[in-house]
Amino acid sequence: SPFISHALRTRLIGDAVRLARATRYKGLCTFEFLIDADAPETYAFMEANASVQVEHTVTEEVTGVDLVQAQIAIAGGQRLADLGLDPATPPPARGHAIQVRINAETLQDDGATRPSAGMLTRFDPPSGPGIRIDTGVVAGSTIHPSYDSLVAKLIVHAPGDFTAAVKRLRRALDEFHIAGAPTNLNVQRN
Repeated sequence: SPFISHALRTRLIGDAVRLARATRYKGLCTFEFLIDADAPETYAFMEANASVQVEHTVTEEVTGVDLVQAQIAIAGGQRLADLGLDPATPPPARGHAIQVRINAETLQDDGATRPSAGMLTRFDPPSGPGIRIDTGVVAGSTIHPSYDSLVAKLIVHAPGDFTAAVKRLRRALDEFHIAGAPTNLNVQRN
């Protein structure tokens, strides 16, 4: 977020570490907080996730830590220190990252979304520095409306400020082309 100062980030990390210690948590966990946009130094704890969440890619891009690999290593008996991680000195934030979910869906007049279906006749994701695509589909894949409508996660990372990440996201969305099933690409572009 553009309004997270270094001081606020330090407080959030400190609170997450205190929560983990208070519960004697052993493993990888993400702690989520809600930040008041009108008073960015004000925040509230939202939830802790013991499983890797869909947003983990943003944390990976900003910290440089592969959370899935770390979780598997910890489950195998390694400690944070074995992975070069120390809660007292977490990895520094490296720029900003944004994730956008590309779903096979249509937007209804009332704003509701409905899953869509079809065979992807075209699937051309963007590429280049600072662009990551997490997906399990290719051109020729069939999207079924009875399953999760997620087609891909587009993650952009920019080492500079938040505006640089937004510019990279806009370019990546413009370069993303999917045909054969309706998606929310235009909603995301807008």
